[in-house]
Amino acid sequence: MTPVMVEIKNTSNGYQLWRGGRPYRITGAGMVHDDFERFTATGGNSIRTWTTDDNTRDLLDSAHAHGVTVALCLCMVPERHGFDYDDSEAVAAQLETMRKEILKYRDHPALLLWIIGNELNHSYTNPAVFDAVNDVAELIHELDPDHPATTALSGFNELVLTEVQARAPELDFISFQVYGSLFGLPERITASGFTGPFMVTEWGSIGYWEIEKTSWGAPVELTSSEKADVFLRGYQEVLGSLQSQLIGSYAFLWGQKQERTPTWFGLFTESGESTEAVDVMRYNWTGSWPEDRSPRVLSMTLNGKGAREHVELEAGLSYTARLELRDEDMDGLRFRWEVRPESAAEQAGGDFETAVPTLDGLLAESGGAEVSMTAPVPGFYRLYAYALDQHGKAAHANIPFRVLPGFSQSPPDLIANEVMAVAYSGFRSGQHPDRGQGSINPTDAQTIEDLELLVSHGFRLIRLYDSGQNSRTVIELIQRHGLPIKVLLGIWLKAEFSNHEGCPWLEQPIPETELAANAQYNSAELQRGINLARGFESVVVAVNVGNEVLVEWTDHMVPLERVIAYVRQVKQEISQPVTVADNYRWWINDGDPLAAEVDFLGVHTYPLWEYKNIDEALAYSIENIQGVHAALPGKSIAILEAGWASTASEFGAEASEVRQLRYFSELENWASIVNVTVFFFEAFDEAWKGNPDDPLTAEKHFGLFTADRLPKQVLSELRDSR
Repeated sequence: MTPVMVEIKNTSNGYQLWRGGRPYRITGAGMVHDDFERFTATGGNSIRTWTTDDNTRDLLDSAHAHGVTVALCLCMVPERHGFDYDDSEAVAAQLETMRKEILKYRDHPALLLWIIGNELNHSYTNPAVFDAVNDVAELIHELDPDHPATTALSGFNELVLTEVQARAPELDFISFQVYGSLFGLPERITASGFTGPFMVTEWGSIGYWEIEKTSWGAPVELTSSEKADVFLRGYQEVLGSLQSQLIGSYAFLWGQKQERTPTWFGLFTESGESTEAVDVMRYNWTGSWPEDRSPRVLSMTLNGKGAREHVELEAGLSYTARLELRDEDMDGLRFRWEVRPESAAEQAGGDFETAVPTLDGLLAESGGAEVSMTAPVPGFYRLYAYALDQHGKAAHANIPFRVLPGFSQSPPDLIANEVMAVAYSGFRSGQHPDRGQGSINPTDAQTIEDLELLVSHGFRLIRLYDSGQNSRTVIELIQRHGLPIKVLLGIWLKAEFSNHEGCPWLEQPIPETELAANAQYNSAELQRGINLARGFESVVVAVNVGNEVLVEWTDHMVPLERVIAYVRQVKQEISQPVTVADNYRWWINDGDPLAAEVDFLGVHTYPLWEYKNIDEALAYSIENIQGVHAALPGKSIAILEAGWASTASEFGAEASEVRQLRYFSELENWASIVNVTVFFFEAFDEAWKGNPDDPLTAEKHFGLFTADRLPKQVLSELRDSR
């Protein structure tokens, strides 16, 4: 191959680069991997590299085939990587390596010039590094008189410039790499008195080290459109004003790389789409815009705030994010959203950074310009938004955000180390608990079938509501068959106070004789529960005393002092933790005396019963739990009931399997983040519940399975996939 002579001339119009005997105007960018088809179609004619390796020959050959020149970088080791430029043997060995690389590529017709080291002044302390640069420049002049040599400096620093000029006079020109500081470069050059030729071998988006930061120190990245504006202004207003000394410039980066984020410097996305900055570079290089322009970002918000507004969220809560684009860009766009932890990288000078993985399970599938995101565990993150058109072009933006703990517990607060559990009552068609004429219980075979179904769908913890014969059967079967199920055992308390004035469906006062009989029943039930807990310690992991016996609307109210006495009695007799299950509002308003007695708070939350729609459901349940925690901060919390009906005459279309799936999924994700056990209500639809004249009443349709033991969507689509 025959090399092409390159030289620098001082003409009446200032310094110029000449190649092959003619002026050569660089339209350049940094490039690592062969992408010359798109590069030349955009108007590019020269690339720069950062090293020589096994792929360099192929890159040069491809560049030449496409009419592109290459500013080839000889990779001298920077001092910050541990190289000692006072070690004469190491310096000599490196010079010998440079010799081999020069000889290998000096005759290639695509070679434009040599860059000796990249940002060797970055964090340096030993100026002898520039003595070594001068040695390489001398070697280039000896071995390759056809191509000039430069070194690429980080930033424009007058003291460093003076040092380089003194120690490396063999350099044909000096190069600077500037990002946000590009816009002050003309003034700084004038102030320094520097009049020689130079290149800008890296320029582009505002750097993460020089841009505004959040209150916790996360740099605020420009949107792809804001970056495009920087590329336009930088080229037209700044580089264009330096032509008397500037002999070439290389935009950074024709490609993509991870540097604090996967989008900070690349003109392309990870998946290869071009951004608006590529459109701008075409205009800069050719004077014409592409026919199909990239989508343009107008704004991005998370919880109504932009990236510069220090977005702080609470773990487990759901938030809305929006990407707003120019109206004419909206047709046919696809959207992609990602959450990634904030990079912890401390590298500098473009050193390699490991890609930060995306986090799954936090974003609701939307496919649009708006998405719902559940805040992850406390920490520092970024939400990324991409809008992709049909022509391989993309717009992107991201928002750094901090997640605060809000309400959060530790793993030991989970019951049996389980997040999602289920309330279980196995009564089938024609079966029911005691309604005054006795109970009709499921058979052993039916109970085993139910329990094995629950195990097959991932449930390892169930809640039983009483300590009667049916519950005893369940516990005995679990132990006998060695099923991997633990039990929160219930002790059912009947009314000891007539709440006919508070309960909407209790039309008449409960007779005193019935209340007295109930008190005797409760005493016996208490002993049954104690016996089961003591007899099956390997199965029963906690005991619940009373279910909704304190809330103002209950029909089986028990005075608070009696509940406390029952709790004390049970705690004296068993080793397992003891709680009471009641409505969140009661705990908030009246729960302080009881909270002092129980081991944890058993809370019920039902957004559907309070006429919240599915978009409000999770946030409302979390608000309920946070309210209990704020009122009673000294106790851990378990949600002993939370559910969503799949059919309900009371709620119309708001009750559905799709909404049940969403509530379960969102609740599970939040609970796993904040370490709360949730007993989803309930395992199976039960026909005996609710209004006997309304087969569609909600009470009959809270099950995750139908009454016929068929899984609903929440199980077939969510649990089966895990």
